[in-house]
Amino acid sequence: MDATRMSGQDFPPRAPLPDSAPMPPRFPITFDDIEASARRALDRLQSTSENISAIRVEHSDDDDRVTVVVDGTGALVDLRIADDAMSMPAAELAQLVVDTATAGAGTAFAELGGHITAFTAAAADDPGPQGLLMRPADGADEPGRGVS
Repeated sequence: MDATRMSGQDFPPRAPLPDSAPMPPRFPITFDDIEASARRALDRLQSTSENISAIRVEHSDDDDRVTVVVDGTGALVDLRIADDAMSMPAAELAQLVVDTATAGAGTAFAELGGHITAFTAAAADDPGPQGLLMRPADGADEPGRGVS
């Protein structure tokens, strides 16, 4: 063997250099698309969370003897009992408080459901970056473009 091969200067053999730098494949979705979608989703989630946290429903019985305020989870956050209700038998007053709070919670849950429905609809209307794959585009017959 000659001295050049023994010195290791040609080992391993050099790979051929391409004529131009290799380019990554083109994808219809960019990191900017993904980031924008994530920001929209986060904004929707934050807005819905704030709306749900702000739910306060005030409800009174038909005679305005008991008034309750409940939050979006149905928790009682305020209770007002009129002076004339204090002369009611304890069991009747207790039942009136429970019935009034239950009715208020039902209204609060309906409001909560409205926020959740709106959140779900907004999420469905914004398919995120996946929508870029599903949307027909110019050149839809090109690989990676639109659905054929």
